Amino acid sequence: MLMPSEHNTLQAAILSDFQSSESSPNLESVKFYLYTRDNAKRAEVRSMNKSCKPVFKFFKGQRKTKFLIHGFGDNVRESYMAPALRDAFLSKGDYNIFIVDWSKLAAKPWYVSAKRNTHPVAHHVAKFIDHMSITSGMKSRNVHIVGFSLGAHVAGLAADNVKCGRVKQVTGLDPALVLYESSGPQDRIDASQADLVEIIHTSGGYIGFQKSVGHRDFYPNGGVWPQPGCVVDYAAVCSHRRAYYYYRDAIVNNGSFVGVACDSYEHFLNNKCDSKKSTSIELEFRSLEDK
Repeated sequence: MLMPSEHNTLQAAILSDFQSSESSPNLESVKFYLYTRDNAKRAEVRSMNKSCKPVFKFFKGQRKTKFLIHGFGDNVRESYMAPALRDAFLSKGDYNIFIVDWSKLAAKPWYVSAKRNTHPVAHHVAKFIDHMSITSGMKSRNVHIVGFSLGAHVAGLAADNVKCGRVKQVTGLDPALVLYESSGPQDRIDASQADLVEIIHTSGGYIGFQKSVGHRDFYPNGGVWPQPGCVVDYAAVCSHRRAYYYYRDAIVNNGSFVGVACDSYEHFLNNKCDSKKSTSIELEFRSLEDK
């Protein structure tokens, strides 16, 4: 089948099973790119294995830390999501920003293989968080993991496997639906995995999840395909990507996107929502940041 990439194009995704010649995925291929305000454009890049534990010159344990995880068929050098959110966060605060590059284990067109790798990659990210907590003073209560599409499931599963404490926040940007239609919380992002799990739905029921899987689920413009401005949106390429652009804008613009409590989208269309119960992506983000 054809699936959207981060580059506003379609990419082939083979949904039949494919087993690598390796007995297990090469987790040493997972790279951690650290950005801070001190090195905002030039990352420190490290990998981790049993014999090599990473040390970062620019990491400071007292800072809050963000992890940004791309989706299927993407990589750090070509990603739109990762640099967009990196720059947005650094414009608002002095953070440690880790971009997780798992591109060799999420490579197109082998979608089934990439989906299978979400679990080992998530465990690897969790071990990295535990390592940084032990060696560099990073606190789990200061950790926020953000993932797009297939990376949203990596984000949730990583948070769920951290042993040094409970992760504060996970954000899933239009979590991938393909081959997750009947998956339980043990295989995908879920509200049980952090103190706050927030989800932004922009291609619900097609490429991304439509059902609520977080504490706060946001459905801009109904959360479905096509999103406004996506005039030609074959296979929901544009709508899928809208999730991280909405989130970026919410961070930069201090809560410009407001959600109203509503029983259904039909109630919203018929003006039957409770306007007294409103929330904002950015305000929710800031409320946790300030604790």
